[in-house]
Amino acid sequence: MSSTALVIKIISVLLQYGMLLWLLFFLLRVTFYMLRDVRGLKKNLSVGQSRSGAKLTVLQAEDRSMVGREFPLTRELTFGRADDNDILLHDNFVSHHHAIIVAKRNLYLIEDLGSVNGTYVNDHLLHGRAYLKDKDIIRIGYLTMKFER
Repeated sequence: MSSTALVIKIISVLLQYGMLLWLLFFLLRVTFYMLRDVRGLKKNLSVGQSRSGAKLTVLQAEDRSMVGREFPLTRELTFGRADDNDILLHDNFVSHHHAIIVAKRNLYLIEDLGSVNGTYVNDHLLHGRAYLKDKDIIRIGYLTMKFER
């Protein structure tokens, strides 16, 4: 075997091993970033149950035992007389599915679900949806709550 062929063979083997090492390095980096993202997602899901510490505090209610109760705001919170709501209200002025508060990107959106007697935010009748701000007062039937961050 000539010296030129030997040099070409050595370079070929080095390039093959170099490519394998580069591929291994690439796969390790991809795995590292995927695991970091998954860990961050898990952390956000567990910590993010009440993302900014937002809550509703009951100020007035027909059922006096609810006054002072606090409801942490998670992804969504539903209000109404039907049993499948998060906050069940035994109030004749409340619809079965009255309103919903949805958390989106650390913002909180309240929506009236077509109730007969309406949902009020700061004593203004809510038409459709509105973003909640700190210290907003929400009224649904006889229930009055304060939104806090």
